[in-house]
Amino acid sequence: MKKLSFPLIFLFSFFLITGCAENPKSTTRKFSENLAAGKITEAKKYATEPTGKMLDFAASLGTLPVNQNYKFIFIRENVQDNSAQVVYKESPDGPEQTIDLVKIDGKWKVNMQTRK
Repeated sequence: MKKLSFPLIFLFSFFLITGCAENPKSTTRKFSENLAAGKITEAKKYATEPTGKMLDFAASLGTLPVNQNYKFIFIRENVQDNSAQVVYKESPDGPEQTIDLVKIDGKWKVNMQTRK
C-alpha cells in the first residue's frame, strides 16, 4: 500500500500545481471576465501597469460597459518567448478578438497598447 500511495500523491500534487499555473489562456480569461463584469481592480491584476492605467482612465470616463452575458470562448493562442496572443470570442456567433500578453517576472499580463 505504501508503494502505491507515494506515486499517487506525487501525481496529484503535480496536476494540482500545473493546473493552477497561469498561462496566456487563463490570464486572458480572468482579465476579460473581470473586465466584462465591471471589476476593474480585479482585471488590473492580470494586466501590465500601462494597461491598468488605461483601464482606470476609461473607467473614469465611464466608457467601460458591463456585459452580463459575457462568455469567454477560447479559439487559439500563439506563444513566442515572452509574448503571446490569445484569440477568443465573447459569444458563439460574435467576431474573433485578439489580445496581446507579455511575460513579466514569470507571470503573463495583458498588454493593451494604444494604436498610433
